[in-house]
Amino acid sequence: MVKKALLLLTAVLGLASTTHAQFCGTVKEAEAIEIIHPEVATYRADLERQIQAQLRKMDLSKLSRTTAAGDTVRNIPVVVHVIHDYGVENVSDAAIYTMLKNINDFYNLRNDTSQVVPEFKKYVGNAKFNFALATKDPSGNRTKGITRTYSYLTYGKDDQAKIGQWSPASYMNIWVESFIGQGSEGGGIVAAYAVEPPTAAADPYVDGIMTNSQFITTTGNNDGATIPHEIGHYFNLSHTFGPYNFAGPALKTFLSGNCASTDDFVDDTPPTFGQEFTCDLNDTSCQRPYFKVYASSVPGVDSLVDYPDTENTQNIMNYASCKNMFTKGQVARMHAALHSNIASRNHLIDSVNQITTGVNLPIPDLKPNADFSVVNSSFVVNRTNATHFFLCSGQTFYFRNQSWNDTVSSVTWKFNNNSPATPTITNTGSAVVSNTFSGTGWASVSLIATSNAGIDTLTRDSAVYVASNTSIPALGYFEEFNQSGGDLDKWPLFNYYKNSYKWEFINNNGFYDKNCVRYDGFDTRTPGIETITGTPQGDFDDMYTPAFDLSGSTFSGNCNLNFMYAGTYITSNSYYLNDTLEIDYSTDCGQNWPTLKNLTKAELSTIGSQSAAFAPASMADWRLRSINIPAGAKTSKTFFRFRYKPGTFSKSFGSGNYFYLDRFNVSNDPLGLNTLLPEDRGVIISPNPTNGNAFVLIKESTATTAHLTVTDLTGKVVYTTQQAINGTTTRIEIPASYIGVKGMYMVQVQTGDQVRTEKLVVY
Repeated sequence: MVKKALLLLTAVLGLASTTHAQFCGTVKEAEAIEIIHPEVATYRADLERQIQAQLRKMDLSKLSRTTAAGDTVRNIPVVVHVIHDYGVENVSDAAIYTMLKNINDFYNLRNDTSQVVPEFKKYVGNAKFNFALATKDPSGNRTKGITRTYSYLTYGKDDQAKIGQWSPASYMNIWVESFIGQGSEGGGIVAAYAVEPPTAAADPYVDGIMTNSQFITTTGNNDGATIPHEIGHYFNLSHTFGPYNFAGPALKTFLSGNCASTDDFVDDTPPTFGQEFTCDLNDTSCQRPYFKVYASSVPGVDSLVDYPDTENTQNIMNYASCKNMFTKGQVARMHAALHSNIASRNHLIDSVNQITTGVNLPIPDLKPNADFSVVNSSFVVNRTNATHFFLCSGQTFYFRNQSWNDTVSSVTWKFNNNSPATPTITNTGSAVVSNTFSGTGWASVSLIATSNAGIDTLTRDSAVYVASNTSIPALGYFEEFNQSGGDLDKWPLFNYYKNSYKWEFINNNGFYDKNCVRYDGFDTRTPGIETITGTPQGDFDDMYTPAFDLSGSTFSGNCNLNFMYAGTYITSNSYYLNDTLEIDYSTDCGQNWPTLKNLTKAELSTIGSQSAAFAPASMADWRLRSINIPAGAKTSKTFFRFRYKPGTFSKSFGSGNYFYLDRFNVSNDPLGLNTLLPEDRGVIISPNPTNGNAFVLIKESTATTAHLTVTDLTGKVVYTTQQAINGTTTRIEIPASYIGVKGMYMVQVQTGDQVRTEKLVVY
C-alpha cells in the first residue's frame, strides 16, 4: 500500500504540450507571470506553509465524515467588468445574475450532485461561499457591481483587457471578453483563466478571473462549471491532475504513466491523469491502494483514512464534461487560502471590507447609463468594415440603444448635422432606429434614456459622417492637408475607440509645407505598471477621402493613387514590425470596401528605428508610394479609406511611432511617378528620395526651353540636358546611371530668366 506522494514538478511546467485542447488557461498565465516575477515561487511556498498550518487545526481524519467545512457562510464581494464592442460579448445583467446564481449553487452544494458515483458521495464538500455583486464601488458610490467598457481589447487581449480593476484586496474582479487570445496561441480553446494567490501577490494588477463571454451562463457548450472551476484556482486549487494545462492520454504519455506526478495537494482527490471533455467514470489509469495516515496529538494513536481507489472524474477541477463536485479536502484548502494574507485574500471577508463594499446590501435601483452603438443594415456591429459610420447623403444610418444599469422604459433619439430639420424619434419598442440625414458632414446623435429611477443623456457630436454625392475631378487634384482654407472637412478621421492612437491633422511637419496628416502610433505609456492594460494591438482608425471621378478616357490606361509618407518603429527587431496601413476603396458609397493595398512591416518605415517620438527632419525622410488602381475602382464616384492598425512590442507596448502622410493625389502617369505640382511651385523632383531614375517636373505657362544641370555636393556637374516646354507640365528624366552614388545632389532648372534649384536625395 502506498501513501499519496506530495510532488509538484514545477521544472516541467514549460514542457507541457500546447497541441491539445485547453479548457483553462490558468497554468499558462502562471507560467508567463512567473518568468517575469520569479518571486511567485516564494509566495507559493509561503502560502503552502500557511495552508498546512490551517489544515493542522482541522481534524482531517474526520473531515471525510463531516457534512461541511463549517456553518458560517463567507460573503465574497464581486465586480464584473464587461469589455465589449457592442457584440454578443456585451452580456446582459440577467446573464450575469444567472452566472452568479450558478456559481453560488456550486459553492453551497445546491447544484445537482445526485449522479456523483457512490465512492465519492461522502466526500462531496460544501464551501459555503456566497459570491455577491458589490453595491459600493471603490469611491463609495452606489453600484450594481457591473461595469461596461467599449474597447477593441475585447478581442482576445486577455490581461491587457483587464480595464478598470477594482482593488483586488477588496473585490473579486471578473472580466468578460469576446474570446480569449490564449486559445489561438495555445493551440486550442480557452474558456477562462484565473490568477492564483501566489501569482496575484507578485502581480496584483492582473488579479481576477477572465472569461470568454459564451461561458457566462450554463447554456450552449458550457456545463456550468467553467467559472466555478476558475474560482477554485482563485482560491489556490490546482487541477486534480496536477500543475498542467492539458490532461488525459497526452498527460499520461508525457509523465510516462507516473501517477504520483499528478498531485494537487488535496488528500481526498486520488491521483489521476484527468480527462478532456469526456466522462469516463470507470477510469482506472491511476488505480492503486490509496490511503493517508494522519498523525494524532495523542502519541501512538494515528488515524488512517482509506480513500477511494478510483479517479474523481466528476471533480470541478478536472476537465471532464461531467464536473459537479468539490471534495471536502478541496473545501478545506480553499478556506485556508481565504484566511491567508497572500494576495490579501483574507481582506475580502474582513468585517470592514464587507461594509465598504456593500456586499450584504441589496442591489440598488439606479438610473440608467445612456449608451448607443452604430450598426449596419443587418442591425449588428460590423467591426471589419465599419460600413455603418460612413455613408453617402441619402443613405440610411442605423442606431441601437445600448443603455444599461437599469431597465429602460423609453428612449428619445435626436439627430442633427447642420441641416434645417432636427429629427426626433421617441422609441419604446425596438432597440434599433434609423435616420437619413439631409445635410452632409459630421452628424450629431443624442440618446435620452428613461427608467423608473431617472434619466440619462448621451450626445456624440461626431457619431457618423454623411459624405457628399458630388465627385471631385481626380486629375489635377492634390491634397496637402492645409488647415487654412483647405477642404479637410471632406476628409473625416475616425477614432472609433476614443483613445490616443489616432489620425490627426497637424501643421508642424509636412513634405513641402508644415501641413500633413499623421497617425499617432507612438505609445507614451511607461513600460511597467502603465502597460499592464491598453495595448494598441487590435485597434484600428480610419481616414476617408472625398469621392473622386476616375471614369472616362483620362484614366482608361494608367491610374495610380500616390502619396508621400514618412514613418519608423521604436525597435529594429523585425519580429515586432507589425503595423499595417490598409488602403481600401468603395464604389457604392461606403457599403463595401475591397482592399487596394496593405503596407506592412518595414514598408511603413522610411528611416531606421527611433525610440523617441519621430518627426521627419527633411525631405530625405519621406518616400513616394504609388499604387495601381484596378479597373473595378475606376468609377465616377470612388472613395478611398486609409486604415491604420498599430502593432506591439513584447505583446503590450506599442512598437510603432508617428506615421506621416502627405500630398495625396491620383494620376495617370506611369506607376511611381508623382506629377501633380502645387500651384505656387513650378518645379518638383519625383520620386525624391530615389534609388533609381528621377524625373524633373516643370509647370510653365509659356513656351520656352528648360535647361537642366545636376551637380553633386562638391559642385561637380554629373548630368546636363535641355528640353522644349510647350506651356504644360513637362517631364525631364535624370537617368539612374548619372546619380548612382548615394547622397545629395543639386538640380538647377533654368526656364527663360527664371532659375530654380532643388535638392535630390539618392539612397
